[in-house]
Amino acid sequence: MDAVRFFHDPDTARQVRGVLDDAGFTLDALTERLGPQVFAHLSGGELAPLHRATRAADALDTLLRLFVIGVPVSLASARKALAPVPVEMFVTGGVVSVNGDEAESLIGLRPLGRPEHWVVAHDFAPTRGRPIATDHVLGVSASTMALAGATIRRPIRAAFDLGTGCGVQALYASSHSERVVASDLNQRAVRLSMLTMELNGVTSVSVRSGNLFEPVGQETFELIVANPPFVISPSQQYLFRDAQAPLDELCHTLVRSAPTYLVHGGHCQLLASWAHVKGENWRDRLAGWFDGTGCDALVLARETLDPGAHAASWLRQTEPAARWDPEYDEWMTYYERHRIEAIGLGLITLRKRGDDHTWFRAEEATQDFVMPCGDQLGAAFELVDFLDAHADEKLSEAVLRAAPDVILDERAQPTAGGWSVTDRVLRQTAGLCWEGEIDEVVAAIVAACDGRASLGTVFRDAAHAVDADPSTLVRAALPVVRRLVEQGFLLPEVR
Repeated sequence: MDAVRFFHDPDTARQVRGVLDDAGFTLDALTERLGPQVFAHLSGGELAPLHRATRAADALDTLLRLFVIGVPVSLASARKALAPVPVEMFVTGGVVSVNGDEAESLIGLRPLGRPEHWVVAHDFAPTRGRPIATDHVLGVSASTMALAGATIRRPIRAAFDLGTGCGVQALYASSHSERVVASDLNQRAVRLSMLTMELNGVTSVSVRSGNLFEPVGQETFELIVANPPFVISPSQQYLFRDAQAPLDELCHTLVRSAPTYLVHGGHCQLLASWAHVKGENWRDRLAGWFDGTGCDALVLARETLDPGAHAASWLRQTEPAARWDPEYDEWMTYYERHRIEAIGLGLITLRKRGDDHTWFRAEEATQDFVMPCGDQLGAAFELVDFLDAHADEKLSEAVLRAAPDVILDERAQPTAGGWSVTDRVLRQTAGLCWEGEIDEVVAAIVAACDGRASLGTVFRDAAHAVDADPSTLVRAALPVVRRLVEQGFLLPEVR
């Protein structure tokens, strides 16, 4: 593996990290120096504001120009900012190129936030005006952070980051795992993720080369995470985007294969796309992926795009609109041939249970999440376990409490006697942020679930308050309460 390193050995990378730290190369400093819109400017190729913000040309400005903005600096400035590491060492390592009296970085470095203050190595965005390479390695994208924020974080023995790219998911996994395996088919991604680990002094991550699960042999893990090339298209041009399989077969293969590599109770979480095929129910089609896997499955559908919007959203990332022909037409023809009328995108979470009593849920979840939300996702599986163990009669004996992040919003309109409530919405203010309309009786039931009285007592008091038949109220309220538990509005009281 030494042959694929950017620098000759990890000690050099540690020296480089010292240079970055001495200059204050942190996310806080970056956003203070370049402004809160820095990443929007970078993604849009709008470099003028960033040039102006770094015109003082101190050490931090030089490092930002080299590794964040991605523009040439004077060789003298580079030598000063990178000292005591010689520029020639960066050149030998394939990190910096020198042309005359100018130096330019060949890779980007992105600082992440607190508390770890990690630095991630990646390729520069194609908006720099250069053609994007087939083996291009993406940096820290919105989807990167979405997966990181939704990952279940519990102390575990081993984790596997499949398709690691620049290594972000492996970094986060290292914070709660004794050991982590990170792998990628893309050799450049292997090199960059190794540099990411070395820059951060992370020794618990083993970076390996290979496709899918080949690099891990017979190993098993408590957690598998993946941000695979899930884009549904006829293209096979870019390793980071294009699956080497038709339609959504790569994601299908991942969820069918992952259970073999999970320990009992282990989770697999991946971002995925799936086709909405004309004449087929997308939920039924997706449910078939998990049949016989021995895993429970929760699918959160984050967005659904028509084929034209889907093609445009991905072509926009690699090509100017003026150069979409004929590729756009090829994508649309591909969708028509396979009867694809929409494309779904979301997060799939599996839990291995090892028996045939598994469940599948697909929820439309287009609301904004409050990150991190991994704890709520992990709890979602445990709440289903609780409900499975509590049939209606037993559930009435249980003691529930409203989750601490739940609020009730009421809207009223003026009437002759004052104000009349027109609707009530129960909301979560953290995690997955579910919400839904409820009536006055359910609102009273939720409020009365304070961790002291049994649910049966709460039902009886609610029936008495509205002068309703208790058995009738229970029959109507139990399914609603089950749903509120399922989504985490109501939680079992632990005693």
